[in-house]
Amino acid sequence: AAGIALYGGCQAFVPSARAPTENAQFSALRGSGAVREQLAATVGPSSLTSGLVGMLGAGAVGAALAVGKPGRSRAMAVPCYATAVTGAAKASEADAPPAPPPFDPSKQLGVTAPMGFFDPAGFCKVGDEKGFRKLRIAEMKHGRVAMLASVGAVIQPMIQLPGFEKVPKGLSAFLYPPGTYGFVSLVLVCGAAELGAFSDGPNKDLDSIGDYGAKGNPLQLTVGATREEFETMRNRELNNGRAAMIATLGIIVAELATGKNGLEQLGYIQFPQF
Repeated sequence: AAGIALYGGCQAFVPSARAPTENAQFSALRGSGAVREQLAATVGPSSLTSGLVGMLGAGAVGAALAVGKPGRSRAMAVPCYATAVTGAAKASEADAPPAPPPFDPSKQLGVTAPMGFFDPAGFCKVGDEKGFRKLRIAEMKHGRVAMLASVGAVIQPMIQLPGFEKVPKGLSAFLYPPGTYGFVSLVLVCGAAELGAFSDGPNKDLDSIGDYGAKGNPLQLTVGATREEFETMRNRELNNGRAAMIATLGIIVAELATGKNGLEQLGYIQFPQF
């Protein structure tokens, strides 16, 4: 279109070879009729065709430019906008504080020498704080129950409550009334405490799991203690609970295998009565 416009424009403004200037001037002296004949001969079909082609080509070029400019403007605007958005995102990332490190179970309470972080089965995963919370709650409560059970397995053959004198001294105590009634009552009381006063919420701090205030710590052993003293007491409780779980399991297995209760397993045949 641009080539056609240039060609037509040039032809429109170049005089025709069939109408010399001298002839036009000479004919003009002979009158207006001669002038009209001379002009008709000068502006021939070829000159009109060239002028028309030039105007059409110029219009086509203008239309192409008018259509092309917005497209180029939009094409140039898109990369500029994308660059601006990318720059803003990078600036916000640079200004944002660094992300906290993932949860590490090996840095929690209960990791003490000589075993350190002992988890051969891989229950505690790095970054899984929710799973660790459930395991720590279970470990704390099972450890406390096991400490009571291991002591009770040794004391129960020597001390019996009134009305329980005929109850067997050992694991079979809950199979015979009134031992059965005592066992059911114990389960109900523990269940109510588990669902009520001695429950750990999902938003409780990990170091505070198992801390139920005065109702769970009547001796107030860690009240007013420093952080170091608190960690020492909590590590002792966790380690003693772990040992008690193993001890209680050993007492149960040994009694099932030998028929001897916890006190008889220590070598005492004659039970002191209190």
